[in-house]
Amino acid sequence: MDDKMLVNFQRQQIRALQEEKAAALEALDLAEDLGHFSAVTGQMPSREELLREICLRANKMIPFQSAGIYLVDDETHDFVQALSSPKNAGGIIEKEVKGLIADQSFAFALQSDTSVFFLDSTKSNHLLLHPLSTPFRIRGMFVGLMYQNKEEILDTTLKLFSVVMLSAVHALENLENHLFIKNHNKELERKVRLRTQELVDAYERINVTLNGMQAGVLVVEAATHVIVDANPMALKMLGASWDEVVGKVCFDLICSARRGACPIMDKGLEGNSGECLIERHDGKVIPVHKTVSKVMIGGKLHLVENFIDITEQKNLADLKEDVDRIMRHDLKSPLNGIINLPDIILMDGDGLNENQRELLGYIKSSGYKLLNMINSSLDLYKMETRVYKYHPKKNNLLSIVRSVLNDLSEQIEQKKLEILFLLDGKSIDIDCNLMLLCEEFLVYSLFSNLFKNAVEASPKEKQISFEVLRDHDTTVITIRNQGVVPEGIRESFFEKYVTEGKSGGTGLGTYSARLITETMGGSISVSSSEGSGTAISIKLPVLVEVDSGS
Repeated sequence: MDDKMLVNFQRQQIRALQEEKAAALEALDLAEDLGHFSAVTGQMPSREELLREICLRANKMIPFQSAGIYLVDDETHDFVQALSSPKNAGGIIEKEVKGLIADQSFAFALQSDTSVFFLDSTKSNHLLLHPLSTPFRIRGMFVGLMYQNKEEILDTTLKLFSVVMLSAVHALENLENHLFIKNHNKELERKVRLRTQELVDAYERINVTLNGMQAGVLVVEAATHVIVDANPMALKMLGASWDEVVGKVCFDLICSARRGACPIMDKGLEGNSGECLIERHDGKVIPVHKTVSKVMIGGKLHLVENFIDITEQKNLADLKEDVDRIMRHDLKSPLNGIINLPDIILMDGDGLNENQRELLGYIKSSGYKLLNMINSSLDLYKMETRVYKYHPKKNNLLSIVRSVLNDLSEQIEQKKLEILFLLDGKSIDIDCNLMLLCEEFLVYSLFSNLFKNAVEASPKEKQISFEVLRDHDTTVITIRNQGVVPEGIRESFFEKYVTEGKSGGTGLGTYSARLITETMGGSISVSSSEGSGTAISIKLPVLVEVDSGS
């Protein structure tokens, strides 16, 4: 394999890993967004819109020639086609489903909790069937006629497809609850206005509705904020009995506001919706999405608080975070090989020409850049949670700095900056060897952040110095530039998300520099003024050694 083929092969490896990560994160985003269709929000789609959105998101993960969603008819208990995509594909899907029902394949698929494949009637394409079911009942079936063979679909894609289908069925449940509550509330308002004499019947209807809902509901007397009724789901979610809830003030149980700050009664809002936490009687805290609306009952203004448990949606968000960390971790192994391979080739590369050497240098530089991006997220997470394992060994400090400056060469040339190197107050060449006990990739990430900030902050045609000062068993490394840190952020310079005046700045560069320095057992500080510019100093409990034999 020649060098050009090797470079292309390595690029393809990186691209494949990036595409796999992107596909996984996109699938989790699709599932998470569906999970946000709350049963109590005021902006719910119609059932047809939701079904079409489910088909659209399914097709983003696995391309289908045509697809259909079958839902269970509550009266006949038959599976009825509720939507086909595209619209004119209903007959094709119906024909295939009838065949699957006839040979018991459809019934077999209903017993699964994942995707099931069958050949279509022409024996030339695969059909994918996935049940739409909750732990309590089967809501329907997704049926799709595929372009590709089932063997071409990754197991990871099928697992994530099941996550999207689970979110889809919960979104359908939430939509049904929302429509039920909305329609019934309108009916109650009409009856209160027109038929006060039937108040007792109206209360009975409310109780039937509340008791059958999957959302928790509290009815609160608006003037006193006292809870006057609660449905069984609300009592279950609160972990309390009816007597322990009714008669209590809503502020003490579910409302995050306080007396005098009620969004409805004190701030004049017609309704209120958002996430909050409920603390059960046993001390367990659960996240809920709560909506509060006004309703007249018995001639008095009441507040109806609807809330549902969103623990599952939160878990989906956590799953996305876990997959993100796993993918970043898995990317590091092939990257380490890519970064080290150019050095191995160069060791035995007497016959390499200058262009080939430049290509190898480009591979290593690109690997460092990608690794730095991964480390800045994966390793920072470990450092924040204090689980990072630090394994230092001797590395050439200036060799690492050379790699950093090479990545910034374009910006340095544009500003015509001069980079100076000092050891114990004396000028040194960047090609000398300063050996430091450290982790190479960690130090690369550290100085990549600091030099990038220094280059961006430095005025044009000025100097940036890299100074190494040894004192007994410690080393102080200082990076100086003639720019000035805004006074408003000097005290919080190394805190998370602190930035000012930088387009696209995240405020994570100096924060990660502090975490890395502390992980290495050192400390970091900054001084900045109009007269002397900015100096960032890193004090490490190790001594830099000059390797004069290399």
